[in-house]
Amino acid sequence: MASHANIQDPLAGHPRYTKIRDLNRGSYGFVQLAYDKTTGMEVAIKFLQRGERLASVYVEREIVNHSSLLHPHIVQFKEAFLTREYLAIAMEYVDGGDMFQYVKVRRGLQETEARWFFQQVMIALDYLHRVGVVSRDVKLENTLLDGNRRPLVKICDFGYSKHTEKDSVPKSRVGTPGYTAPEIVTNRRNYDGKMVDVWSAGVMLYVMLFCTYPFERPEDDLKDATTKYRTVLQRVIKADFVFPHNIHISDECKDLISKILVVDPEKRLTVQQIQQHPWYLQDLPAGLDRFNDECLVKQRDMPEVAQNVEEVRKIVRDAMVLPPNSAFANGSALMDGFIDDPEVGMEEDGILESASSY
Repeated sequence: MASHANIQDPLAGHPRYTKIRDLNRGSYGFVQLAYDKTTGMEVAIKFLQRGERLASVYVEREIVNHSSLLHPHIVQFKEAFLTREYLAIAMEYVDGGDMFQYVKVRRGLQETEARWFFQQVMIALDYLHRVGVVSRDVKLENTLLDGNRRPLVKICDFGYSKHTEKDSVPKSRVGTPGYTAPEIVTNRRNYDGKMVDVWSAGVMLYVMLFCTYPFERPEDDLKDATTKYRTVLQRVIKADFVFPHNIHISDECKDLISKILVVDPEKRLTVQQIQQHPWYLQDLPAGLDRFNDECLVKQRDMPEVAQNVEEVRKIVRDAMVLPPNSAFANGSALMDGFIDDPEVGMEEDGILESASSY
């Protein structure tokens, strides 16, 4: 049986990676910062426990979809590999923390800074949607910052992603409470994943500006957790939000948010329409409107830098088999709460599963 040390340091003896320190831990697994001896760079490696509980198409989609992406505003996928105990996913390490903590520490952002971040999020979403990938879990916690003076945004975590051509039409109720679009809350079948991403981006912009969620109220804190949650969901399905009176933002910004947080996805602004909105266009860096055209050309001309789909799928299939001498062979697990069936509807009380990010 593998030792406790091998569980805590699954990179022990690995020919390419050496553990530096732990970064994060959750019910899905854990993430470590590691040194890549091949490139001399630091990488973040997510570890998911091997075995039958890993038998979820979410894991395969996360790796397959992420490995197909190459963009400055998306955390770069490096490779997937197996250790004795874990399926490991190596990614670009981004050292600036996530947008949630950034906004929380500053108790909200000035409109100019929020626009700078939002422009980058839209560039990333435009790229994702143009290559056929929808995130379905756009949120501040899945948006990392690279650099300190004027940080660059990098989208991470594609655990709930789908490819619009290769996967089935989005229909499962996944996402993160607070960012979830009305069509998911009401269990609308065969929804448009792109418009779900747009809604979540609108919530992000609201939170960046006001440091609170659009569908929460101060009086909700007096309610028990279940009642509060149901109240928030009722506001979501009606797009019932207000702009705080104590924080001034421009009428153009209010107009944009009001046209994104729209119940009917067919009446919601698309990414392309957002990119033509006057508020979005203000202070837009020169050439940013052509940025993704150039990225797609470069991506087509570059050789494959990541594993191909067949390699990824084989790694995931092999990861479902737990070695007989594994430390987890006796049934112990680190992944309680991991979703086994991605297309099964959520519980009747409407509680949504929350995605994991590093």
